[in-house]
Amino acid sequence: MWEDDNEGFVACFLIKKDGSKTGQGRRGYLEEGAWDAIHVIEVGPEEEENTNHQLTSTVMLTLTTNNESSRTFSLSGSIRRQMSMKLSVADGHLCNMGRMIEEMESKLRNSLDQVLLDYTGFNCVLVVIVSKE
Repeated sequence: MWEDDNEGFVACFLIKKDGSKTGQGRRGYLEEGAWDAIHVIEVGPEEEENTNHQLTSTVMLTLTTNNESSRTFSLSGSIRRQMSMKLSVADGHLCNMGRMIEEMESKLRNSLDQVLLDYTGFNCVLVVIVSKE
């Protein structure tokens, strides 16, 4: 976390989810898999007990499967999205940032599911990597 030039601050959150053979989420034909997310939130100065929150998120996804019918298959990609919200200071900055990150991760997961992983066999692999177990 650091201060910015506009009397606000910036925070960065990194999330890594491991779905590889050695990871706890291994299921099915997944040999290797990772969900790496970078979330940067800019929080503006207080204005009438509210602050503007600007979130920029990038997710990098990699998957490798290996079985007799499909052999080895690798897929990777990334997606970046932004969102902005005016939120109450009374709820606390950390709670506001956490809610924004959870909402963004859900949106990114749905986007990746629809865009990159329209193949039915990979839908279950994605769920394994990003599940909240």
